[in-house]
Amino acid sequence: MSSNLAPLSPSLLAPSSPALPPPSIVSAEFARVNELMLQALQDEVFPGAVLLVGKGGRVVFSQAYGVHGQRGEAEREPPEAVSLDLIYDVGSITQLVVTNTIMMLLVEQGKLKLTERVGRYIQGFSVHGKGEITIEQLLSHCAGLPHWLPFFEEIIRLNSSSRAGLLTSRSAREFVFNQIRRLNLKTRPGLRHQISDVGFIILGEMIELLTGQPLDRAAFRFVFKPLQLNSSSFIDLSMIKRRGIHPVTDMIAPSEKCSWRKRILCGEVQDDNSWAMGGVAGHAGLFMSAGDLHHFASNMLSSYRGRGGLVRPETIRQFWNGPTITDATSEENWAYGWDHPSKENGMLESQLSPRAVGMNSFTGCSLWIEPEADIDVVLMSNRINLGRSNKKINALRPELHAEILSVLKR
Repeated sequence: MSSNLAPLSPSLLAPSSPALPPPSIVSAEFARVNELMLQALQDEVFPGAVLLVGKGGRVVFSQAYGVHGQRGEAEREPPEAVSLDLIYDVGSITQLVVTNTIMMLLVEQGKLKLTERVGRYIQGFSVHGKGEITIEQLLSHCAGLPHWLPFFEEIIRLNSSSRAGLLTSRSAREFVFNQIRRLNLKTRPGLRHQISDVGFIILGEMIELLTGQPLDRAAFRFVFKPLQLNSSSFIDLSMIKRRGIHPVTDMIAPSEKCSWRKRILCGEVQDDNSWAMGGVAGHAGLFMSAGDLHHFASNMLSSYRGRGGLVRPETIRQFWNGPTITDATSEENWAYGWDHPSKENGMLESQLSPRAVGMNSFTGCSLWIEPEADIDVVLMSNRINLGRSNKKINALRPELHAEILSVLKR
């Protein structure tokens, strides 16, 4: 296969994604929303973005803004404008679309129970006090595991010394899985909410064990193909290494200029650990378009509201409601895999209800759903193209969502 003919794999095998309507003609009611996005460009919140709003499964607002962003030293002239179908590295939203969704389906198939201990499925996990950790504690980020650890640094060190070729290989993924088995807990399981990439890496391994397939193949089988998400995929870096198959980067928004990878990343995952593991992991690595993310959200809403969807109504309600928290000091309302608006994610001032679910990613993308109002809001951006320290999006998100909700609830 020619090295420039693989935009995203394996999702190209799926039927075409449902077509999006053309960009909205901005109506008077959405004028303020449009102004906020245009001002964000002026303020360098991001080089470009796509905003898509759904109501009752129908797209009520869709607009692309700005340009792709910096791709390298030799800049494109003029900068390429963002289109609605531009594909973004969605970072931790991988957890919602892939890991969490497949876990819901495995529960429905009777392959696991949320109250079961993780050690039942993953051999060697129960050491160092982790024997009591349950699947639901991993999903609700209260297993007592660290938020993040720099596994990639040790992989790089080994790759340059005793284990050449380890970086971005399947063996690197196994290395990370084994490192997590050896971890000590930070807190007692079930006591404290701590967003944990580590927990979702392990959930990705569990999916592979229960489905008998690599995570990217399981994602295609269980999520991308049935939902016809043709612009959604992991990008397996080992395929680039072994077979010279590269993504078509013109279709993908560039992310950050990485200090240790020594280049602007485009078509390879930004997350350090996921990259070192080969680009396929349960916590990060997914690339999507705004239309695909909206279609996913719309399907989850259809399930929730009993209109038919990928999962049963009782399953999505269970995951969106989350566990019953017994810690009397906790002010958090924890869901399974999904966030609710909180001080931690900066969405308390967004006018989203306490029952809203979603996630903000580090890369600059977000998805928020109002189940009772049948609303989904997709914001895709590559804010880190202007540097990891660029956090201006934190102020934009709540104001933008508040304005969108004020329009749709009038």
